[in-house]
Amino acid sequence: MMQGDGAMGAPENPFDDDFSDVEDDGEVVDCRSDEDEDEEMQDDDDDKEAEIARRVVYRPGIDEMPDGAEMTYDSSAYDMYHKLSVDWPCLSFDIVADSMGASRTKYPMTCYWACGSQAASSEENYIGIMKSSQLCRTRYDDAGNESGSDASDDEDEDDDANPEQDPVLETKLAPETTAFNRVRCMPQRTTIVAGWCESGVVKILDFADQFKQLDNPGAWVRENVAAGGTKAGAPPRLLYTTPTGPNGHTTEGYGLAWSPCASGSLASGDCDGNLRLWSLNESGNIVATKLTDGPAPGSIEDIKWSSQQPSVLMTALSGGYCQVYDTRSKNAKITWTVNEGVDVNVLDWNPHRESNHLVTTGSDDGGLHIWDLRKIQKGVNEAAQTYTFLKSPITSIEYSPFNENLLAVASDDNQVSLWDFSIERDAEEEAVMAARHPELAQFPAQLVFQHMGLQNPKELHWHPQIPCVVIVTDLKGFDVFKPSNWKSLIR
Repeated sequence: MMQGDGAMGAPENPFDDDFSDVEDDGEVVDCRSDEDEDEEMQDDDDDKEAEIARRVVYRPGIDEMPDGAEMTYDSSAYDMYHKLSVDWPCLSFDIVADSMGASRTKYPMTCYWACGSQAASSEENYIGIMKSSQLCRTRYDDAGNESGSDASDDEDEDDDANPEQDPVLETKLAPETTAFNRVRCMPQRTTIVAGWCESGVVKILDFADQFKQLDNPGAWVRENVAAGGTKAGAPPRLLYTTPTGPNGHTTEGYGLAWSPCASGSLASGDCDGNLRLWSLNESGNIVATKLTDGPAPGSIEDIKWSSQQPSVLMTALSGGYCQVYDTRSKNAKITWTVNEGVDVNVLDWNPHRESNHLVTTGSDDGGLHIWDLRKIQKGVNEAAQTYTFLKSPITSIEYSPFNENLLAVASDDNQVSLWDFSIERDAEEEAVMAARHPELAQFPAQLVFQHMGLQNPKELHWHPQIPCVVIVTDLKGFDVFKPSNWKSLIR
């Protein structure tokens, strides 16, 4: 990012004389007229518009980056933006709930998540809990004191933290000898973590002790002393490892999801199309159920449970299909075609009660499709809405927990895009926008934010306790950001 020159000292005045130290109690009179002030204000506005006009907006899938060019970002577009580096990529993660309150907006912020690594050698892998703290507001970091009224409007959201202080990343990691394809936390107890291993098994671990070391270290130290120091260095408790073969999985997989309604219900799907249900009860025992007699018509890429019906889940398949299952009986109840021959990489089932009939899928060709399950049940295999703006494979999608119309999308063109499906097309407004900014004419009205500069982003999540905060993982680490227009996005 280019930075402006530092402030220079005041130039020497060649007309200084011996009277420069004499005090003058006279009144200073501004002789400018109102017209002069208006002209100066207009000049300032013109300068700002000219500065904006000089900026070149990069459009993924449309523009090519010139050799040697570097992307930078406008800090005024973010209320908060931090990049966090890790030793090895952790291309799947999930949010760990904390006790700091819901719908919090006060800075600095703190987040917890569970993740599994993809290291260069299998012996260097790990699964564990990370705590990111001291996440301060970064808006206008590169503009000195130009925060103006926009920043002052949110002063009640700031505390006395130093905004120049870097974020802190603390970890409690358990070494593993396998990479992790997917990591998911049980919604009812988010310190219970399931990891889909590259070795072909699913491990379920309890990280409650490790989480407490990060969240309340003082209390943990007292417990450790009372236990004679036996808690120090203890690994997370392994609750279960799924079997291999016909009673478990025959190969590795990516589909993994805990039910938000039925506590302890975990579904996993592998690349051979086998779907399994693992029910963890309070005593720690596991009941295994085969949900498919034979393999599904493709690799199971993603799984989502209904937020309203405890026994219903949905799978996204390679080959272009989706299936709906009722865990009370074997085999799919509904199968429909998204785009035959094009892999469905991800899906999300709208969690909001008023929109729970809507499902969005993301495909290998970049297509976003919104489906109305009421029509699917009647055999109408037609998407309610389709968006083809993105041209690269979609790797992750998730509805906002604070707005049923807001969707976050990660794609292989190194960006995260935010979409508001409540926005309707306005032909008159589009014509005005196209005349003023022809380079933006191809952007759909529903696209409300783009976060770029990533390197192969694989998964994202909204933080369920911090409105409009998005966390995304890529080959370089984690990006944590909050758009500056966040209030309009959760209206």
